[in-house]
Amino acid sequence: MSRAEREHVLSALHQQGVSAWPAIDVPLERFSAHLALVNPTEPTVEALAKLSGEGLMLCVGCLEGQPAALGIFESLYLAPLARVLGKLEGGSEVANDVLQRLRGQFLAPASGRSSFLSYSGAGALGVWLKVIGVREAQKMRRGGVQANTVGEDALSAMPTPEADPELRFMKLQHRHQFKECFQQALGELEQRERSVLRMSLVEGLSIDDIGKVYDVHRATAARWLTSARETLVKKCREHLAARLRVAEGELDELMGNVQSNLSISLGQLSIKPR
Repeated sequence: MSRAEREHVLSALHQQGVSAWPAIDVPLERFSAHLALVNPTEPTVEALAKLSGEGLMLCVGCLEGQPAALGIFESLYLAPLARVLGKLEGGSEVANDVLQRLRGQFLAPASGRSSFLSYSGAGALGVWLKVIGVREAQKMRRGGVQANTVGEDALSAMPTPEADPELRFMKLQHRHQFKECFQQALGELEQRERSVLRMSLVEGLSIDDIGKVYDVHRATAARWLTSARETLVKKCREHLAARLRVAEGELDELMGNVQSNLSISLGQLSIKPR
């Protein structure tokens, strides 16, 4: 993007944050520096415009220890998260333990690196925080170690199907095109589609947990996952068809394997009676 375009988008994001949190004092220079820090690979103008200025502004304010920002984080983010966690197995006891850990990770990290620095601005800060909280609760219930936060780009690193020999051969033939088309398709998904896929494929959240993150019924969460999977496969197919120009049957076989793999990865889509 041109310098003028970037400055315009940065200014708009900053203003979004100022409008959302007028009590938080972060000038454009510090806001821009933070955005560059959490997005080391410069995003396109389209991707930059989709970031949450509101979420980024709050993160900067909290990192700077501004009382207004810390109060907002506690009352408008951690308090709703406590209600979500309280609905999970383990109830308030697990919720309290998770919140204590998250306060440490975000506000007083032993490593010196706050988890606020793991938020790139992609997606709503509240949803991102809920995913971390639910994942942490799952780890605690299984007696596992503390969960690490996972960034938005983790979905792009999700392994594409490799088990099928024919598919593997086709991917060897068209490795670069396949990878580019897959990542291009991911990038074209709506933010919620990317989020629910990431929750399922990367975070390992169940339909029930995803529903609790968004405060929707598990059937709605299942429909969202199904739709996101189908949209991803459709877009990937379109890009592959345009690039590879292979026979329709060969493309059908390739995409059938892709869709099958995603179906297995999203195996919890089936709605079973409790």
